[in-house]
Amino acid sequence: MNIALVEDEMQWCERINQFLCDYYKEDIPPIDVYLSGEEFKKCTKAYSIILMDIELGKENGFELSVNYQKDFPEALIIVLTTHTELSRMGYRINAFRYIDKLHLEELEEALFSATKRLRQQKRISVYVIGGGYINIMHEDIVYVEAATHNVFLCTREGIFECREKISDLHEKMREDGFYLIHRAYLVNMDHVKRIDSKGVEVVTGHILPISRRKMNEFRNNYVKWKLERANG
Repeated sequence: MNIALVEDEMQWCERINQFLCDYYKEDIPPIDVYLSGEEFKKCTKAYSIILMDIELGKENGFELSVNYQKDFPEALIIVLTTHTELSRMGYRINAFRYIDKLHLEELEEALFSATKRLRQQKRISVYVIGGGYINIMHEDIVYVEAATHNVFLCTREGIFECREKISDLHEKMREDGFYLIHRAYLVNMDHVKRIDSKGVEVVTGHILPISRRKMNEFRNNYVKWKLERANG
């Protein structure tokens, strides 16, 4: 993940940059600062999150965002301004959040939710039997089932047999909402419909077995995950 801050007033630039450092603490992502709209206009770099002031002298933050999204549509734009009456124009760029700079504390929730969104946009590279390496978005994977030597990735587009170990996939995706409910089943909590004594029902209608010793722990983690997702 990387961040661009587009802000032409030094006092706000320093305050926002300090907020980012305080928020991320020891795990600060790369942050590039653009002190003018003209400077950002020349940008050809892909960013995960862009904190965009909309009043940039001769340049308009909305127009800059529209042009940037033509090349990088997955970037999340967080609009910054002291003129909240302009927030209605945020629809033009599909702004992820609209933050009043006089209330920077609102930025904490925005960054938290943006991070969750970016996790779901992540892709994993897997070797599909008969098809070679492909990239699959995390959010497209409903669950993973371990077979004798391979695993089956059950996605919204179909089922792929892959040369992977379920333990390796769990290690790679555990921070992104995937939970090992059974030694042979890894489930995406975003696609869980119900948990009961029969098992874990997912959006495809399949009911997956869950280890009895993991039932309470999974319920707690699932509730926590859904509450966090509700804020995004």
